[in-house]
Amino acid sequence: MLTAPLNYGFGLALAWLLPTAEFGVVSVLLTVLLLATSVLAAGFPWALARTIAKADEDTDSAFRGALLGNVGLGVALAGGFAAVQLTTGAILPGVGAGLTLLVAGTIVLLALGQVLVGGLQGAQRFTAVGTARIVEVIVKVVLGVGIVALLGSGAVGVGWALLVGAAGAAGWAWWTLRDRLPSLRGAVAGWRSFAAAAPMAAGTTGFGLIGTLDVLLLGALGHGHGVTFAAVGIYQVAAILAKAPFLAGSALSEAVFPFIARSRGAAEAHGWFVTAFRWVPLALTPVVLVLVVTPETLVGRLFPAEYLAAVGPTRVVAIGALGLIVGDMLLKALFARGFAGQAAARIPLAAIAEVATMVVLVPGHGAMGAAAGFAVGAWVGVAALASVYVRHHRPGRVRARVAVAWSAALAVLAGLLVAAAVAGAGLDLPLIVLGLVGYAVLAVRWGVVPAQDVARVRDLLARLTRRAPVEEAVA
Repeated sequence: MLTAPLNYGFGLALAWLLPTAEFGVVSVLLTVLLLATSVLAAGFPWALARTIAKADEDTDSAFRGALLGNVGLGVALAGGFAAVQLTTGAILPGVGAGLTLLVAGTIVLLALGQVLVGGLQGAQRFTAVGTARIVEVIVKVVLGVGIVALLGSGAVGVGWALLVGAAGAAGWAWWTLRDRLPSLRGAVAGWRSFAAAAPMAAGTTGFGLIGTLDVLLLGALGHGHGVTFAAVGIYQVAAILAKAPFLAGSALSEAVFPFIARSRGAAEAHGWFVTAFRWVPLALTPVVLVLVVTPETLVGRLFPAEYLAAVGPTRVVAIGALGLIVGDMLLKALFARGFAGQAAARIPLAAIAEVATMVVLVPGHGAMGAAAGFAVGAWVGVAALASVYVRHHRPGRVRARVAVAWSAALAVLAGLLVAAAVAGAGLDLPLIVLGLVGYAVLAVRWGVVPAQDVARVRDLLARLTRRAPVEEAVA
């Protein structure tokens, strides 16, 4: 809960502190590390957590195997990044060896930290897991913003902050897990011990590519066609803003994952999936609609004036972000049901579609071409994963009355958003708020929101209001 807004605030602060071109460099740098983290967190850490949680296998050999495998993978990723960057400069054009080596070192530390966190999860030391993640983000934010604001060190300063943050998280995880760490000398678990994690790692990596290729390839594909790092920075602002709803969608899919995993059949599993998925149209689609219809209101208030060109890409990226939310829910549901291999086999279709779209559109349309590529990739991913999901489940039908009521409530919101876009600065924000509140009221009154969910919210509010007078009396 803490790391998501801190990471979001970190990007927002850097947009204000750095020149647009340098913010573009940092955007690509952060995206490289985001992709590396998704790769390094998906395979060996998951398998290690499962082995330690079961506690019926040789955990020492599994621990050694996971450490060796994940750190080896991190070294390979870091070496590959450094080799490509130092010889061609294709990933970060114009960036010197110093920042390249900082990024490579950070990738290796992330590999170590992720596998240690996997050990903590398996041992059910969740306070230590949360602390490790918070330590990394707080160190990164405080040090990064401090260095950039006080010393003006730019991208190199951000690189040092990322390295120190990764080291702090790995160090904390190592310290809190020291009683479970095996001697480095001894038997090492073979590949079969981690075979179950391979499809999940492949699927997670492929899905991570969908969410990062737009930023990574924009500069590379548009370098000879007038796309500068300033243009990349402007696009990153659109991505920061439009992809924000994905954080909420990811939290929903993570929360429902164990319930789907322990379901006794396809019908029960699908019931849990629907429990989480229904909030995509109910709560997240209205937010995406705001980003599609009135992005200038948010861009103009949250970012400096030089980022106003992000308004157009924000609309398209928001449409893609909705697809990314749906795809993430389908992917995790399939993982929970044991269909990771089938999901992983289809995810590359989405990445290929995204790259192909960007190759065609980026040279002529720049950031809008990257946004279109992301949107195409995200929704191709939905189609690919949905084809697997419906093969193993029987989705029901939405009642016509509920569908009509939801559409009507959404139409009211859309009308007020259009009025906000026409009204411009001053009246736009009140109209947006009015539209969201009106939509929520109508959705509840017309029975779009399930009655049991309304009852839960009312019960929670009642308990909070009853508690408040008691706490005041005690004080």
